[in-house]
Amino acid sequence: MPGCRRPATTRCRECRAREPLCSTCTVHAHRNLPLHWIDVWNGSYFQRRDLLDLGFVIYLGHRGDACTHIPTGQTPVSFVIVHDNGIHHCHLHYCHCPGRREPLSQLIRADLFPSSLDRIETAFTCEVLERFHIDYDISKRSTQDFVRVLTQLSASDEATGEVKDRYRDFLFASRIYRYLTMVKRSGQRHGVVVPGRQPEDLTVPCLSCPIPNFNLPADWKDTPDHLKYIYRIVFCADGNYSLQKKTKPDDAFDHALSTGQGFFIPHSVMHEALSKKYHGKSGKGKGKDGETDPQDDLGIMCAGFKVVRSQRTGKFKFVDVSGVLSFSCDHLHFRPGATVDLQTTETWLHADFGLGGALRGTEELEEHGLSQISGAQVT
Repeated sequence: MPGCRRPATTRCRECRAREPLCSTCTVHAHRNLPLHWIDVWNGSYFQRRDLLDLGFVIYLGHRGDACTHIPTGQTPVSFVIVHDNGIHHCHLHYCHCPGRREPLSQLIRADLFPSSLDRIETAFTCEVLERFHIDYDISKRSTQDFVRVLTQLSASDEATGEVKDRYRDFLFASRIYRYLTMVKRSGQRHGVVVPGRQPEDLTVPCLSCPIPNFNLPADWKDTPDHLKYIYRIVFCADGNYSLQKKTKPDDAFDHALSTGQGFFIPHSVMHEALSKKYHGKSGKGKGKDGETDPQDDLGIMCAGFKVVRSQRTGKFKFVDVSGVLSFSCDHLHFRPGATVDLQTTETWLHADFGLGGALRGTEELEEHGLSQISGAQVT
């Protein structure tokens, strides 16, 4: 800084100029840039360190300034913040003003997303969570690989030479963040009302499909018969046997956040009907290993492509979900509540539940069409 005569032993790796500064000037220059990596001269070479090592403290609630109500002698909280440039160890002071917000609210307002609600000691910046969201959608890179990259970008501990694994914390935080992002984008919390959409639905509807009282003219019901096809909604359906869930132990404490709020039909809705179909008749159709062949109990939809012969019992022996059957509109937009998990092959029972979900919210329309069930026999 101008006028400073202390030895310039540090330089910032993130700032564009990389001007050498003394440690005091570096801390002052990064009052609102707490997550930059600093090169510190150790006598032989520049070593990458956190601002914490220079005595930097993050103050919440006052744009980087210290709160004047912090109790005398109170030590800052040791905190770990994961940013898109690595894992940082920090010291942090909350605001202590009268009428202050709760620590959780202070962190969220500082764009820091905590990994737990009790004993908050780790947080993730909204930037790293958003980057992971985009990275996962485009490159399909796993969470573990993403966290490993962040670990490699971090400065290792001087004593152990390692960086503590934040994989489990990141799993929890990223899952909650994606759910909250879905809630925000659905418009439900902002009062965006789409006629025919269920109150709990978090999906974005197809705005090209006809929706009465939303994107249709007021006199659409008076359309002549030969033009009513203009306001017809058309569905198509197909199955995918690559989307399987293998049989393996599940976490008993792993709870779904959006059951019944997305594209899949909740298992509880289909449980009674599936139990009757799969287990209501016994002693029919034994397979090679003496197992009941579900093809004898269930009406198989598919009538071509040799699919009936390929859906043998042994094919689904070690899977809980053998695939999915999904309904979409003719604009290739999946219908909410119209995707079902398959237990063996495509059956009329699964199709009934899927079609019922696709039709939900379209009762006012006068014409509906089903263009295709790929490879299936439609009657």
